[in-house]
Amino acid sequence: MLDWDRVELGFACFLELLARDTRVQGEFEASRAIFFAQPGASLRPQAERRHLEWFLLERPCDALGGVPAVVWQDPWRAAVGDPSGELASAFLESLPGAFEVTSLVAGEGLWVRDLFTGGEHPVAAARAAEIVAVGDLAVGRLVPAGGGLHIISPAVTVLRSAPLLAAVRHDLESMRRARRGVLRIQQLELEHLFHSASASLEARPTPAEGRARAREGLAALGLESVAIDALLVRIARGARGGDPRTVTEIMNELAFDTPVELSSARLVLLELWDVERSALAGETSPAGADPSAALAAFDAGRAQGKDLEQLFRDLERDLGLDEEANDEEDEAGAPDFPGVVGAMVEEFLWETEREEGRGRALELACVRLFGTYAADVSVFEDLGATRLVDFAARWLLDESGLAHEHELLAALDALAAFCRWSEQQHEVKLWSALDSTFEELRRALPRHLRLRRAAPHGPGQGATFEVLAVEPESVLLRGRKDEERRVALSPAQARELEAGDFVRLAVHGRASAVGAGYPAALARLAR
Repeated sequence: MLDWDRVELGFACFLELLARDTRVQGEFEASRAIFFAQPGASLRPQAERRHLEWFLLERPCDALGGVPAVVWQDPWRAAVGDPSGELASAFLESLPGAFEVTSLVAGEGLWVRDLFTGGEHPVAAARAAEIVAVGDLAVGRLVPAGGGLHIISPAVTVLRSAPLLAAVRHDLESMRRARRGVLRIQQLELEHLFHSASASLEARPTPAEGRARAREGLAALGLESVAIDALLVRIARGARGGDPRTVTEIMNELAFDTPVELSSARLVLLELWDVERSALAGETSPAGADPSAALAAFDAGRAQGKDLEQLFRDLERDLGLDEEANDEEDEAGAPDFPGVVGAMVEEFLWETEREEGRGRALELACVRLFGTYAADVSVFEDLGATRLVDFAARWLLDESGLAHEHELLAALDALAAFCRWSEQQHEVKLWSALDSTFEELRRALPRHLRLRRAAPHGPGQGATFEVLAVEPESVLLRGRKDEERRVALSPAQARELEAGDFVRLAVHGRASAVGAGYPAALARLAR
């Protein structure tokens, strides 16, 4: 059976391989910005180790063309001395998740339930019994140790909160019922869902502090004071109404009307949204509500065999969680769970690997980009044509970091496969929403990538215009207020543009040139 000394040796050998390749090292450092989404996130206990586990075991590496733990199998197994592949299998089959400790026997071991998949796993007690107790929530990674046992990663975070456990269990059980399938999660989503949340609970800013911080961040990105005031009002109003599309709508407007750096703006807005929603949750908690008594009543009702759904409704009532319930959400029965798209992407890749093999799953792994893009979506059924086209026609070009035509097309094809699966397996009609523009997008993305390469002054940060007509040396454009203007084109740019496209101008001195272009599907969406 494997022990942690052997597993730690495996990580040490991976680190040696990482240190030898400057391209991978650079990508590892750059990935910190994605994994540690909030300021100070890297300072939390074992955060750096969780980042390393995610980068080595789950994240496709552009420099290597695949997940490092898979691509490096041969040199790594030789270095670590793993001729049988036992240690390699343990790494590749390790499980990220949120695990409820269901039983513990001193000196023998413990059992945990994966709240995402519903699976039960025995865990070797050597270290686990020192850090957990029955009823704890362990968030992180389990590693198979052989003989059916697992060992808990030292980077696991243990949360001891009965209300939190009840809330997580409730949300995930509702999701499984709604999806009729197994939920899968990636370590990136775990970090954002649990570790970011726990950090914010330790020192939750007031709404006034959150707005001041957001104002400072948006001003640093170049937004004017009047525009910032309007955004703060919209976020507060959207948070009070429970409408998760507010941030998405603002991001779409910022993408077309301003030159701000979008990924930074998204983090600022999401942090403010979280502050506003948390403050509302505090306002709606009834005076004198006793969480312990409410949970005790819940446990007693469950022991008496009462209806589970009714018990959950009673628990929400007693904790004051149902006072501002949205009628439409109640009718739809859709769970509100941040990061749900990333979880669904992982379920899709897991099922693909099971049914079509690891090679096909790795081929489609770039669909994780869509999970990153849609991290703000908390109800899977909220996805539709607007988000799909915005991702495919704008985000892939502007924010994905993909620099080659084949990479763009691979990401688009992976998105199509995910949409078909969502429709077939979960009756969420994503492919119906994407189908009518898919071939158009597939033809358009490569030429818009080539257009950017031909831009004399880079992609630009100016206003966006719709293309009315393309001539050999110029293009006729129409702005948002129906004003028309003509801009010079190079022959290389003229070959790539078509009437109906969107373009962003790059200003150089007193002259303007076409910088970035977007498919006509995005222009229709903007209209």
